[in-house]
Amino acid sequence: MHTVVRRAWIGLAIAVALVLVGMGATYLTAAPALCASCHEMAPAVASWSQSPHSVVGCPSCHEQSRPWYRFPETLILRVGMLTRDTAAHVSEGGSQEGTVTVPDSACEQCHDPSRKVTMRYGTLIDHQEHARRNKSCQSCHIWTAHPRSGAEKPLLLMEQCFTCHGTPGNPMASGTCVTCHPASFDKRPASHGPAAWKVTHGKVAMAGEQKCTMCHTAAFCTDCHGLAMPHPAGWERGKTGHGATASKGEQVCVKCHTERPDPCAKCHHQDFKQTKGTWIEQHPDVVEQRGVLFCLKCHEPTHCVKCHTRPGVLDKAGAK
Repeated sequence: MHTVVRRAWIGLAIAVALVLVGMGATYLTAAPALCASCHEMAPAVASWSQSPHSVVGCPSCHEQSRPWYRFPETLILRVGMLTRDTAAHVSEGGSQEGTVTVPDSACEQCHDPSRKVTMRYGTLIDHQEHARRNKSCQSCHIWTAHPRSGAEKPLLLMEQCFTCHGTPGNPMASGTCVTCHPASFDKRPASHGPAAWKVTHGKVAMAGEQKCTMCHTAAFCTDCHGLAMPHPAGWERGKTGHGATASKGEQVCVKCHTERPDPCAKCHHQDFKQTKGTWIEQHPDVVEQRGVLFCLKCHEPTHCVKCHTRPGVLDKAGAK
């Protein structure tokens, strides 16, 4: 009798230990820190930590909700996902990029889709109408849990709006400001305030032209820059491209190309040293080393006399 009781207690202890170990493993595999330990997932975890969902664990969105007592099933599925992703990494030799689809049922664990109007960042949105028409939370909220690094949040959300609004394929989704913004709303983004924006906005525009075209027409850019922006195809082709504009004067070029002391020489003269002054100051040494024929590969034979016949131009020795 004592042997049977002892075996029963031992069996019960082993079962409890297995349950505790399994539940502990389930808890550990749900930790964002575990996801971040993979270098490919680290950026996603970093963006999540800066999002409104930073208090929500990864499984809450990326797994089907299950009661605690189904932890063996959860563990088996997570091992399967790990095996799948590891195999994909090895076979493809790199990360698997793309947007992961999150079902609406995951969002509705916390959020009520029936609310009618949402006011955020000065934007009036009929939430219920969008939920009914789009039939997908992610159609609008793609960046909610994982915002792009360094992106201006209101503009990031507006980019997602413009996948429908302002596009020819959705004429009913108007792209005009008053469709979503009240008349009192200040439409100028915070990034546009600093004086340096006139110089730095080019990098933002090159990263994604849609950020600009949500508010500005192409004519807006052209009127300010004095030429088509972004530069048209073939712009880099010397005389038939940007050279035709530059030959009329560098005023248009230096609006954006502010490198000092000589923005043109950086590309046009392979011997140019940016720390040694302008190309005019440096070129005599290059002419002496390479010969005049080297210059004539690009310049007309009469190019040199445009400067060297002018009174006061220094020769190589520095004598006038």
